[in-house]
Amino acid sequence: MSRQILVIFLAVALLFWNMTPGFSQPPGLETDEFAEYDGEAVSVKDPLEVLNRVFFVFNDRLQLWVLEPVARGYKIVTPSLFRTGLLNFFSNLLEPTRVINCLLQGRFKAAEESFLRFMLNSTVGVGGLMDPASYDGLKSHEYQFASTLATYGMGSGPYLVLPFWGPHDFRGILGLGGDTLASPLFYALYQNPVSAVAVQGSNAINRTSFRLGEYEKMLSGALDPYLAVRDAFQQHRREILP
Repeated sequence: MSRQILVIFLAVALLFWNMTPGFSQPPGLETDEFAEYDGEAVSVKDPLEVLNRVFFVFNDRLQLWVLEPVARGYKIVTPSLFRTGLLNFFSNLLEPTRVINCLLQGRFKAAEESFLRFMLNSTVGVGGLMDPASYDGLKSHEYQFASTLATYGMGSGPYLVLPFWGPHDFRGILGLGGDTLASPLFYALYQNPVSAVAVQGSNAINRTSFRLGEYEKMLSGALDPYLAVRDAFQQHRREILP
């Protein structure tokens, strides 16, 4: 049973790897995050750089050799309406976690909006397949447990690259655990690890189908892709965290 719980935990944690706010290129880093990177080096605690580079190469190959080819085939045979609905569905599952973190951070207006988004999209939006909340002016607030920990004064810790999860820092990894345990999906799939892995694999493929080719484009001019991704990640974190 303990092994099943671990598998479920890791599988559901992929939801937050994939949706922060979305599946990233490479895993753990949003294309939008990289697009905002100004090329300026930033100070980074990276005592495990040798090991981090090994995992970076693994994630890079996973992205280029496995995930993107599968996502291309999936995109060809899957209607856009279905893919968009699935994207909305998984995003809606994150709203309860966002509500909790907004409350913990004292962002009561954001918590109210996130709660209303979840209720509206879960009902009028047919279980989250549609996003009427956005049309109603309810914004999505991407607050997670990592930002909650930062709000209460916890430092970021060393930079870490994890296989499958990609770039993180120590605070982000702790936050990932909190986000996972607050997810309704974790408890829905609690006793079925095979389904958990299948669901999250489908989510990753679906999200990637919307961003094909962006990974190659954003690293095309980088002399050292590892450093480019690391600096972009750190710069973005400093911009969005308290």
